Amino acid sequence: MHTMSMRLVSGGTYNVRASEMAAHLQERQQKSITCMVHFLDDSQEAFEVDKRAKSQHLLDKVFDHLELVEKDYFGLQFIDLTPAPDTMGHGSHQSAGPYSLRWLDPLKTIKKQCRGPPFEFFFRVKFYVSDPSKLSEEYTRYHFFLQVKRDILEGRLVCPHNTAALLASYAVQSDLGDFNPDEHREHYLADYQFIPSQTEEFEKQIAELHKQHRGQTPADAEYNYLDKAKRLEMYGVDLHNARDQSNIDIQLGVTSVGLVVFQNNVKINTFPW
Repeated sequence: MHTMSMRLVSGGTYNVRASEMAAHLQERQQKSITCMVHFLDDSQEAFEVDKRAKSQHLLDKVFDHLELVEKDYFGLQFIDLTPAPDTMGHGSHQSAGPYSLRWLDPLKTIKKQCRGPPFEFFFRVKFYVSDPSKLSEEYTRYHFFLQVKRDILEGRLVCPHNTAALLASYAVQSDLGDFNPDEHREHYLADYQFIPSQTEEFEKQIAELHKQHRGQTPADAEYNYLDKAKRLEMYGVDLHNARDQSNIDIQLGVTSVGLVVFQNNVKINTFPW
């Protein structure tokens, strides 16, 4: 064991134990860091990456884990522990309570961007396509389906009640298959959550619509889900708070077709690319 070191502080001295010094030295000598990635299906996986490697190395490991072919639509987000300002003018942030979510830059190291350990990331759709039902890979569509479902549940994608029920019924068909009166008794949807304030009446509406989807495979149901979701006015809109010339609160949305302006979740202007 090393001799304990002594440091002078105001009013006296304190000991720094050799074990603490050894732990600090060990941390400096570690060549890799552990990154926990949370996926859209609520699973999670730990990945070991070289602490000096660019973040693209982590992205590559995640894509390999998922066996994703169409990689360019997806990215990893992390919680930026710097409190989010009231007005955000850059596309790198999304609100996450008092903090914000930032996209991991693949050209920089992880430790240059994130505080940790722990290093936690969220796998998300980064670029929404205008017609996700036409994506060439079924597995890519599956992740878009999971993302849009999460967008509605977390209130980022505003959706009329009847449309939300129809979308939810496709999600149920994807998960449970055809409606079966022997298995799917009253309240069989009680453990599902599709919208922020879900009611029993809403679940009954979903159940009635679920009965109409007999014969649809999970891939069929997810295709139909995305075909309906793409028509929502706020589908794929990444909103950022701003103020106009009259100091009125607005939201600027970046989409695949151009820049859109919303006020109180109502689109008031569009500027095509």
